[in-house]
Amino acid sequence: MIAARTRLALHAIAALIAMNSASAAQATTPDISDVVLRDDQRDVVNLQSLVRQHRLTAVVFYSSTCPCFAAHRARLVDLVHEMEPRDVRFLFVDSERHSRGEPVSKFVAQTSLPILRDDNGRLARRLAAQFATETFVFDATGTVRYQGGIDDDRKYLSQSPRMHLRDALLSLLSGAAPQYPGAKALGCALRLM
Repeated sequence: MIAARTRLALHAIAALIAMNSASAAQATTPDISDVVLRDDQRDVVNLQSLVRQHRLTAVVFYSSTCPCFAAHRARLVDLVHEMEPRDVRFLFVDSERHSRGEPVSKFVAQTSLPILRDDNGRLARRLAAQFATETFVFDATGTVRYQGGIDDDRKYLSQSPRMHLRDALLSLLSGAAPQYPGAKALGCALRLM
């Protein structure tokens, strides 16, 4: 009897958390027209033009020192390989403070994923991104359709996590809204300038 009540209470709490996450992640269209990122050659990449070229664009915030991001590298590589043929573009963005002029390639060497630099944390601030692994999925119009974590694991990966980002992408690709348009990002706090 007590176990049944505890389960009911836990389900009620989980439902409230899901409702709060969903309401917090209502579709928004942030102004990204002036946001430029830099690749490892220091070439400028305009975010808005990239977003318009793809059905969906997933912007994943990166930190070279975050063990949560490091633990998710293989899952992210798998997700990129699964989704890119479906016209989903992944951008891994480093918005953290670095020494002036420090090359992006120093950080690219630590991962097989291409990292773009968000000088002065402009994009992170515009989106109110707070954590490494926090992901924003844009549709081709520039509307954010998902904001949150990759899954429900931190730095120790389980065998069967809830795959928040993948589920959201699959829903959007099928023409449906994600069941949960927001989920908690479980990475390290971004160190912005």
